[in-house]
Amino acid sequence: MIKAISSRVLIIASLMSFVLAQDTMMVAWSGTPGYLESTIMGDTLADGTQAHDVYLLESNKVYLQLSEINLYSSCEIAGAAYGEGEHPATIQPIGGSEGTSQFTGWPQNNFKTYGMHQTYKFHNLLMNGVYADEIDALFGVLATYGESNTIVVDHVTSVHNSVITYFNFGAAERWHLTNNTAVQYTSYPGGMYFGGFFWGGGGWGGTLKELLVQNNTIEGAHGEGMVLWDNTIINGYNDARVNHNTFVNIINWPKFYRGGNNSVWTNNLFVNMVSGPQTHNSHGQGPSLNHPGGHGYMATLSQSECTDSLLLALGRCWDNNDREIHYNNNAWHATDEMLALFEMEPWCWDVTDTNDVVTTYCDTMIGGPQSTFDYNQARWMDDSTAAQAVNGVTETNNVNAPALGFNLDPIYVTTQIGRTMDWLDNKVHDTYTDRWWAHQNDDNWIVVEWPLPLDFTYSTASVAYTQSEYGLPVGDLNHWPDALAQWETLSADEDDATYTPKTFALSQNYPNPFNPTTEISFTMDKASDVSLTIYNMLGQKVRVLENALLNAGTHSYTWDGQDELGQSVSTGVYLYTLTNGSQTISKKMALMK
Repeated sequence: MIKAISSRVLIIASLMSFVLAQDTMMVAWSGTPGYLESTIMGDTLADGTQAHDVYLLESNKVYLQLSEINLYSSCEIAGAAYGEGEHPATIQPIGGSEGTSQFTGWPQNNFKTYGMHQTYKFHNLLMNGVYADEIDALFGVLATYGESNTIVVDHVTSVHNSVITYFNFGAAERWHLTNNTAVQYTSYPGGMYFGGFFWGGGGWGGTLKELLVQNNTIEGAHGEGMVLWDNTIINGYNDARVNHNTFVNIINWPKFYRGGNNSVWTNNLFVNMVSGPQTHNSHGQGPSLNHPGGHGYMATLSQSECTDSLLLALGRCWDNNDREIHYNNNAWHATDEMLALFEMEPWCWDVTDTNDVVTTYCDTMIGGPQSTFDYNQARWMDDSTAAQAVNGVTETNNVNAPALGFNLDPIYVTTQIGRTMDWLDNKVHDTYTDRWWAHQNDDNWIVVEWPLPLDFTYSTASVAYTQSEYGLPVGDLNHWPDALAQWETLSADEDDATYTPKTFALSQNYPNPFNPTTEISFTMDKASDVSLTIYNMLGQKVRVLENALLNAGTHSYTWDGQDELGQSVSTGVYLYTLTNGSQTISKKMALMK
């Protein structure tokens, strides 16, 4: 399956290549703050769609923003090619009137996308999130809204964002994050428990049909590396694929995956992951809410049966007996500085209850006589993950990789991680006056040093160098140009260019209830004659959406609420039935007008 994913990635990349369309608008640089967003958002047709397909920004220029750029129809925002000694087209916010940002709403991002069935592309850009007045930073680069949109982010570098770089609020979205770099982002200066290069799902976020995170470098997170929450991945669609990425200096887990299913983590390198060592609730209300046996890098929290009536109606309940979460051919490494951080007595804290009774809790997972770092922190999988192996959580060929030879700034480990743990265990907010990105020693953090001083190649003697599925280095292959070219060639030669589902299955329509349209998807493990038919509750045929020989794979159809004669049907509950001759599956859906 892993090789199939790699091949499919190449096909996707070729289909979504960044070729400038004939309809391109050059957005000439202006030193006037706000010119960028006013130019792009003002360039629309009478129906509100963007008048141009591509907005091309000048290289070696800094475009200053006063407010977010809201996009409602398909377009690409790209930076022009740049030469040696130059920097990519840079987008950076600036403080508004009286030093207050004019970015509106929450979260504050450079871009926000909306609409349905649109495609948004971002390419060859440098995003500096820090305000020019040096008092704050944008939440992240991009927040998506709407439904069934495709978002492609390629060769985008982001620096100095305050929480989450890419945030999915949309429903049934497709995300492709490839060849990007994100450094120095945090969950506020104090060190909160969440953050991420990408966030999806949960009460804050939406759902995904597809997530591809490939060949990215993610460094310096004051929180998690990635967050995939609850029902992020809609059942019946493609896996979340996290492949050939380099994660460095992540204070909590490299990923936070509460519940959920359908993810594959392959060929990644993880360096200095603290992996959430605290045994208590980080908000300080009593003892542990975390697994007592120690997390390990790849903690996968348990899930229980889904009983939420709304989630059931939307078809967003997962199967806790077949989670399909897989970790293959990854490597991890801890520097001496991080190992030394935990060779100490455990942190302790007092909790006072409503009766003024004080109880002292000590974090035994961080070190000291009651537990050891080697057992509780330097493991790949945690105890809860191992216990779930029978439910479709698997891991193979993952290794601890010594002797990487990274030249990392130890200040990050000893200062940033240390103060975060102190904040967690003593229940006090960070009172440090220096900025959270100060470990990078930016003399002037308004300006991003380019090229970034990051070198994440490593010794060829390390076991990580041949750990990937093809015997190539793990991690972001952009650090290994020859290996990247070799991997692309090997991937292109694979015969299994598409992922073949394991079963014949019908997904719940989405959205449900719906008006005016809904999408129905199903998977096939082999080619066969199939029919997809809609009936009313009297058993009368309303519409045949498909009746043909189809290949194995995932197939999706949109129903517009009309019958065979093109007449709109009335509000009510309808059945949609899928059959392949030997099997028949039916589900209910509701049309509401």
